[in-house]
Amino acid sequence: MLKFGPNWFSRPQSRKKTKPPRPSVTFWDQPQQDQQPQVPPPQKTSRKKKSCLRPVEQQQQQILQQQVSWSSVDHDSQPSSFEESIFSRQNSLRTSVTSQGSCSASFAASSSSSSRRPPPPRRPARRVMADSEKEEAVNLQVEFEWVLREEVHSVLKQLHAILVECAHRFPVPLYGNEGKKQDKFVLTAAPEQLKCVVTLTGDSITHADINFKVQRQQQQTQRTTITQDYPWKIQQVQDAANHLQQAINHIDNVDSSYNFKTSDEVLHILGNILGALQRGRTSLVVPRKKPIDELMKSRNMKALSPNLPEDLAISFYIQSHKLIFVAYQLTNFQGTMKFDSCQAECSVPWLNEVLVLFTVALQLCQQLKDKISVFSQYKDFTVGSRSASALSY
Repeated sequence: MLKFGPNWFSRPQSRKKTKPPRPSVTFWDQPQQDQQPQVPPPQKTSRKKKSCLRPVEQQQQQILQQQVSWSSVDHDSQPSSFEESIFSRQNSLRTSVTSQGSCSASFAASSSSSSRRPPPPRRPARRVMADSEKEEAVNLQVEFEWVLREEVHSVLKQLHAILVECAHRFPVPLYGNEGKKQDKFVLTAAPEQLKCVVTLTGDSITHADINFKVQRQQQQTQRTTITQDYPWKIQQVQDAANHLQQAINHIDNVDSSYNFKTSDEVLHILGNILGALQRGRTSLVVPRKKPIDELMKSRNMKALSPNLPEDLAISFYIQSHKLIFVAYQLTNFQGTMKFDSCQAECSVPWLNEVLVLFTVALQLCQQLKDKISVFSQYKDFTVGSRSASALSY
């Protein structure tokens, strides 16, 4: 049987379980805001959910809420200046740096006062340079005196021996050499265009049989001879011998007991020797060739037997270690004189030896001259002026 009452149309009220408000938590590094309590937003309640917390867990939650609320209250009670003074990062960094600097300064002061010693006094840089220059000047003076006293005479003695040996190779009378050495040579040019049999005695061709073909007439062969009565003079050999004799005389004029005092004296003697040797070597290596007109009018051409026609000429000369024979033929082409030539050559043994000795003597003399020139670049050194040159610095 149904019961009807005054509250029949109203719904039965269900038990509403509201969650406790969340505690407000603030951290010390956050900026201070207004101290108004934060009101949690309203939350929807459900009639169907029920509290599942046990009594023990509820007690733990209440204790946690109280602890959080106490910390917030303590934080709010502390002034802001306290936070800035203790928990400011800049202040902490400054204090650490200053503390480290004070510790290092105190350690350095204690260590320097106990273990380090003051550095020794140093000489000024200018004084050190002056001392080194003075010592260098003294050493150069000592070496220069030794070169003047010993090495110059030693090199001159070696040069004299080399040049005397070179003079003995010449086939002419030179520095005790009798000369008059005879050599016979055959000079040919293929294909049988030129043939010459020569007897070289000293600096002259005392005999020669010469045969060569004429260009305008290939079938015709021109013949001539050189006789002992009228020898062909080779002036190059005599010129080289004369220059060699001058170089030997320059060395002989220097007394072995003479004491050189300046570099100018040595350079003057070496310059004379070098000049004579260079002229003697050049006269053999680089011959002076005569023009064709001068050659045809020379005394040697008139000594041929039989004489050659006016449009033909011959020549003998030395170039390096070779004896060279050349036959010339003149032609008139439209009023212009031209010439054709044909040459033959042969090697002369004694010329090769003479040139080698010339070269060795030149190198030895040039080395000594270069060494003396190095000393002459400094102040004028003289024997016995060691102290004066040292004090000048």
